[in-house]
Amino acid sequence: MEIQALESVRPQMHPHIPVPIGSELIAEVPRMNLRLKISLLGMEKGHFLITKLFPQDLVGTFRNEAIRDSEMKMSFLHGDTVYGFETQVLNIVTHPTRMFFLAYPKKIEELRTRTNTRYDCILPAVSMVGNEIVSMVIVDISKHGCQGIIRTTPGKDEPPRRLFSVDKRLDLKVQFPGNEYKSNIVGKIRTVATDADKIMLGIQFDEMAPLVGADFHNFISLVTEIKRQ
Repeated sequence: MEIQALESVRPQMHPHIPVPIGSELIAEVPRMNLRLKISLLGMEKGHFLITKLFPQDLVGTFRNEAIRDSEMKMSFLHGDTVYGFETQVLNIVTHPTRMFFLAYPKKIEELRTRTNTRYDCILPAVSMVGNEIVSMVIVDISKHGCQGIIRTTPGKDEPPRRLFSVDKRLDLKVQFPGNEYKSNIVGKIRTVATDADKIMLGIQFDEMAPLVGADFHNFISLVTEIKRQ
């Protein structure tokens, strides 16, 4: 797919970045051959972005002076589209956690659009996270993945949000309509975004067992028929 600059459809000096605070982004540092996961903490539009580095992504000694002023290529998922932009490291804060101040991008580009259709739905599901069983609701689904939402309540015991990270595997038990049993679907977390009262996960499915696959495709056929009506 040919890259199309959003700047052409949003002619403004400082483009809007369509990603919620707390979302994970992939950062590439070409001159150091580094690929890192970072979380968006905040921004001052037109001036800078504030991001937090995931420590487990670093191997060996990480020297602040080596990456300061480096060019970065960022990518992130929003809705059904992968976006990207180029930026530069302005400053690094190491305490109490390692944060990057990045230059605000001059343009946002559309890198890739999903080809598979996604359908809105409400499907109860559970998964084991750490030592706890976590309930979630699948709010959209396709043949290759879904988006799940975990409701959280500040001040109450809940799974630590750090347990939900990109590339983490999940075993989902999903309750399809009409079934008395829960179907087991294995997947991998591709995106994570957090809000005050919820955690939003983008999940990519693995290949399904025949029985689970039959239940899944029956459900997809059902929602496809409903959408056509």
